[in-house]
Amino acid sequence: MHHWIQKALSTLLAVGAVWGTTLGSASAETVKVGVIQTFSGPFARWGEQTKQAIEVFQKQRGKAVKGHEIQIVYRDDGGPDPARARQLAEELVLKEKVQFLAGFAFTPNALAVADLVTEAKVPTVIWNAATGVVTRKSPYFVRTSFTLPQDTAPVAEWAPKNGIKTVVTLVTDYAPGLDAEAAFIKVFKENGGNVAESIRVPLPTTDFAPFFERVLAKKPDALFMFGPGGPSSVGMINTWASRLKPAKIALIVTTETQEIDLPKIGPAAIDAIGSSHYPETSDNPLNLALRKDLEGLFGKQATPDIATVATFDGMQLIYRAVEQLGPRPKAEAVIELWRGAKLDSPRGPIQIDPKTRDVVQNVYLRRVAQKGDRLINVSFKTVPMVKDPWKEWNPEK
Repeated sequence: MHHWIQKALSTLLAVGAVWGTTLGSASAETVKVGVIQTFSGPFARWGEQTKQAIEVFQKQRGKAVKGHEIQIVYRDDGGPDPARARQLAEELVLKEKVQFLAGFAFTPNALAVADLVTEAKVPTVIWNAATGVVTRKSPYFVRTSFTLPQDTAPVAEWAPKNGIKTVVTLVTDYAPGLDAEAAFIKVFKENGGNVAESIRVPLPTTDFAPFFERVLAKKPDALFMFGPGGPSSVGMINTWASRLKPAKIALIVTTETQEIDLPKIGPAAIDAIGSSHYPETSDNPLNLALRKDLEGLFGKQATPDIATVATFDGMQLIYRAVEQLGPRPKAEAVIELWRGAKLDSPRGPIQIDPKTRDVVQNVYLRRVAQKGDRLINVSFKTVPMVKDPWKEWNPEK
């Protein structure tokens, strides 16, 4: 009898050990997040800002959720390169077996992975790719950045009600520029404004003077301008300052005057009117903590931008999914959790629209001003909880 009890006990202990191992591994799994972003080439700042935002987020929130380690697996797409983005997504899903995908500075790269994400059922957070149509391309896409029509429509509505009756639009001739142009013209005209001319500038342009001479000839109250960022946008704003500002032609932009770019643009940016979903100088406690930790980790020159907050909030969604659904959640359950999700963000309150899976957020109208020895954006109007208007203008059939 004694021998039988001993045998039974040792069997129970063995089973318990196996169960303990199983339970132990279940309670401390590694959750992999594949981040496809631009870390090299002329647009490498996207990757740098993304990585810094993740490091700040994990400093504040930890590198594990309920014991599950959140491991970030970075891949460099090198810029707008749909074939490479797709190849990297395949590698992350099939070889690395990531639970989530995120990143995508450029719309073509996001669109290139849409069918793969849908087939493999991988929840994917878009951290930029700002063309309106993106979230329609996969039911597993959720966006925490913005859309160009979302940032553009509020300033296009404000301008004709505030003395700007005639504009010329001048945009870089590629998809985001055309999105911004169409949104501005539609809303500006609906509110009584007149568009004297619409000019499209080829992407490789470096000498903007001839285009700005055409604007000067029209004598509008303002120029609405959209550039591709970087040296091109700096060149455009400097050309406005030298050619059009002396003629009292105002400048309206969206995110061309981000604080991170103002030192490169210099005093030429003063008085430019911007429209953006991220007020960098906000005294929102989350924003103050973000800025403090960025500077603490990366030095005084570290400045948050739209990539920073989109990444930070994308990480909030991923952490929330692991916290509420565990380390291996079903994709449908994740998307259901994210639909309608409300987040406190460094930019202010945001929500994921339950229908479109796109971000709903405040848009801030602002002017560039000198404050001490630096240039900043000073917000003068908040337009609350703006949805992407493109989807309302282009309903699904």
